Amino acid sequence: MTQPHDAAAVVRRLLPAPARAVYREWLDPDALADWMCPRPARCRKVEAEPFVGGSLMLEIEDGATVFFVTGQYLVLDPPNRLSFTWSCSTWPDPSVRSVVDVLLEPAPEEQTLMTITHTLLPPGLVDRHASGWDAIGSQLAAKLAALTPRRLDP
Repeated sequence: MTQPHDAAAVVRRLLPAPARAVYREWLDPDALADWMCPRPARCRKVEAEPFVGGSLMLEIEDGATVFFVTGQYLVLDPPNRLSFTWSCSTWPDPSVRSVVDVLLEPAPEEQTLMTITHTLLPPGLVDRHASGWDAIGSQLAAKLAALTPRRLDP
C-alpha cells in the first residue's frame, strides 16, 4: 500500500451565497453533477447518501477516460462543515483513502468563506488536487452567482 503524503491541498473561496445554500449544494447529487468536476471533465453520474457513514460516488468523464471517485461521509454539521473520504480509481493505489474537509464560515453580505482541505493524498498528487479544487470552487461560485436570491433561501 502506498503511504499518503503529509501535505494538504487547501483552497479558500468566497462564495456569493449564505452557508446554508452552499451546504445544500454539497449534498445534492444533481448540484454536484453540475459543478463538482473541473471542466472540461464532467460528472456522468453522482450518487450521494448524505448521512454519516453514507457513500459518495462520482463517475467522471475526462476526454476518453472514465474513472470513479468514491468516498464515505465522515462529518455532517449543517451548515458549517462536512467531511468525507476520497479515493480515485486512477491513483497508483486506488485503496488509499484521503479525506476532504469543507468548512463554511459566514462572511459579510450573505456570503460564505469556503475552505476545502484535502489531506492524506498519495505522494505527488497534492498540487493536482489543489488545482482541481480551485477550479471546482470557481464553478460553484459561478453557479451560486447565477441563482436568484429566492432560490438560495432555505
